[in-house]
Amino acid sequence: MVKRKDLKQVHEDAVLQQFSKYMENLGNTFNVLETPDPPEAIIEINDKKTWLEVTDAFLDKDHAIGLTTGVSEDVEHISDSGRLVIEPDERFSSVLQSVIEAKYDKASMQSIYQNRGAGILLVGIFTPFASAADIAQSEAKSISDLVAKKSVKVFETIYVYDGTGQRSFHSIYSEMT
Repeated sequence: MVKRKDLKQVHEDAVLQQFSKYMENLGNTFNVLETPDPPEAIIEINDKKTWLEVTDAFLDKDHAIGLTTGVSEDVEHISDSGRLVIEPDERFSSVLQSVIEAKYDKASMQSIYQNRGAGILLVGIFTPFASAADIAQSEAKSISDLVAKKSVKVFETIYVYDGTGQRSFHSIYSEMT
């Protein structure tokens, strides 16, 4: 358990460490060079310097509150269980697109892009109705269509990862494909 104010940093550090292991398991070298925030990290993958940003997509505000208060030691847990969620797949698809689009449109991300080129975006998938693997498969086209409409291609690659349980990373968009 951590204090609510420290949760974001602890979460981002854990995601960065697990992404490093994921890249190394693929046979890549991975080094964190600095952590300026923003972005979360300046990294090097196979001697190529780039940058990395972490964000999260929650099913909805109630789910976000339920999860974050459940791991915070200094706030009372507000349960998210036992409620009816209508059309969870459509709802989450909309949330995912909004979260990614917000990162593309954010002034600080565009500034980093201008200075460092396209980076990597890691998006945590926080929904009890699908895994990151499911989302990567079902949402790849909609995310590709979203990115195609953007005049500034802030991210070269976008990965989704399971926000809870065993984290696994899945590419949902790559400039290369």
